[in-house]
Amino acid sequence: MLQYQEKALIVPGKFKKWLAPVVVIFCALLAGPLAFASDVIVYTEEYPPYNYALENGQVGGEATLKVRQVLDAAGLDYTIKLVPWSRAMRYASTQENALIYTITRTPAREPDFDWLVPLADSNFYLFVRADEQRTVSREALAAGHFTAACVTGDLTCDLLASTGIPAANVTQISDSGTGDFRLVVAGRADLYISDLAVNNRFRQAEGYSPTITKPVMRLGGKVGFYLAGGQQVNAALRNRVRAAYDRLLADGGFAANADREENKD
Repeated sequence: MLQYQEKALIVPGKFKKWLAPVVVIFCALLAGPLAFASDVIVYTEEYPPYNYALENGQVGGEATLKVRQVLDAAGLDYTIKLVPWSRAMRYASTQENALIYTITRTPAREPDFDWLVPLADSNFYLFVRADEQRTVSREALAAGHFTAACVTGDLTCDLLASTGIPAANVTQISDSGTGDFRLVVAGRADLYISDLAVNNRFRQAEGYSPTITKPVMRLGGKVGFYLAGGQQVNAALRNRVRAAYDRLLADGGFAANADREENKD
């Protein structure tokens, strides 16, 4: 029987001082792209028509299609997960391999995220019951003439605060669904906030006519929905996503929001 004897690789002393750095660089080049290529997690919430669960267990929606388009062009392996929004925000702010989408770009959030891909304009409005006869104005809100409801940790609570409505007049609920809408319909609050398209889809999904409430005041300006990454996310990953978006945009292969791009405030 043949026997093989293992022998240690002997490196002449004059080569040792440069061999180690070369090995380190070589390993980094091999591992760099793979370090995030197979374990990117993209978080979002149930927010039709932009993102929602399909019957087959996958995530669909207008924003989801754009996100998949960019991440596929970037050559990334990724998983999209629907979770409550507060959890999505926590993961996206702390995990090094996490992205988040249909997140609204606001001045308060600006420094915490890298805003990688614009997905859609946001159209947030104050909604009231259809039979509400009082005039909703910033003066009336600040004077405490109305009550409101919002979901704790959601952007809508921040938007309500920006209207000047007293904090004592706002009921914050932990329900991550549409509990704010239900409080208004039940007469326990006067106002809630929603994006126009989202409001219509939620009402239809719940068996209501969208006309059960009505929009009365636009809020927030043209802040927009984005795919974003926290500042703790690998810079190479963020740059890779942005570069893929830029290529698609240059080739005309991405359904960019022309209105947002051409009419920046």
